[in-house]
Amino acid sequence: MMLLFLSWGTNSITAAQRNNIIFDTDMGNDVDDVMALDLLLKYHEAGKINLLAIMGNRQAESCCAFIDMYDTWFGCPNIPIGQVINGSNPTPEEKSYATKTLNMQVNGKPMFKTTHKDQKAYPNAVDLYRKVLAKAHDKSVIIVTVGFSSNLSRLMETTKDEHSPLCGMELLKKKCKFISVMAANFLPNAKPEYNVWNDVPAARKLFTECPVDLIFGTFDLGKKILYPATSIENDFKWAGNHPFVKAYESYMKMPYNRPTWDPISALYALEPNNGFFSLSEKGTVAVDDKGGTVFTPDPNGKCCYLITTAEQNEKIKNYFVKCISKKPLRYRR
Repeated sequence: MMLLFLSWGTNSITAAQRNNIIFDTDMGNDVDDVMALDLLLKYHEAGKINLLAIMGNRQAESCCAFIDMYDTWFGCPNIPIGQVINGSNPTPEEKSYATKTLNMQVNGKPMFKTTHKDQKAYPNAVDLYRKVLAKAHDKSVIIVTVGFSSNLSRLMETTKDEHSPLCGMELLKKKCKFISVMAANFLPNAKPEYNVWNDVPAARKLFTECPVDLIFGTFDLGKKILYPATSIENDFKWAGNHPFVKAYESYMKMPYNRPTWDPISALYALEPNNGFFSLSEKGTVAVDDKGGTVFTPDPNGKCCYLITTAEQNEKIKNYFVKCISKKPLRYRR
């Protein structure tokens, strides 16, 4: 694991070998979305992936604005950002760490800047999906979705347009390798999982009708791997004001360790064959009317879920700390 981390300085992967990734996030609800975004940006900056686009699936101006701000601060201001239309917003703006972080000031000026100043600058996420997928090589795209399934379920319902003669289902099947999903809880008698019950119809459509494989990072797995408060307090002092730290501090009263639901799904998309995870048998996932999820083994199913050992959990946690606390290139010059 350490060898991979230290080898980032040399990019031996050709453009044709890089996976294309689209990140779909409910940024502003839980701070683990920021961990996942930072991890993806680190790989994008190092030339390990092409981060083609980032979609917001939380209906709030601060969702895309925070993504914009973080990309700009990181040094990647040109990654396209799409916004959900008429989506779910379970976190009021005034309570969201995204809003709180965006409103922070130093000497009367914004602590962090965005590249775009108007919410209208962010296109409809479904249209951006179609545009980006249409241009991609066949079976070259991995989608990481860590919030609500609204954008993807709507993409599945689209018909041909100026971007492609293919419908949404055909586009996904032709262009996408698999989808890494942070959602669901398959434990017996588990409560409905947050990302599912906030848009049950969308989750049901994605989980039962998607034409490509779905790899689930489940609620119980994220709770086993906690990002440590000690890292927030000690590992980012090089930055002065770091948006991840400010968001983390705004989300809950410090110090606290936070589950890593979203970065787990991002990590599987980035490192599916690097020994961090094992996969369950194949199966299907059913969604009830309240958002409860049931996994049923089926060799013909398109779904499976991530499995880890205690040793892997520790390795993953340490890897997150090393990667996320690492300086972006612009701060190493």
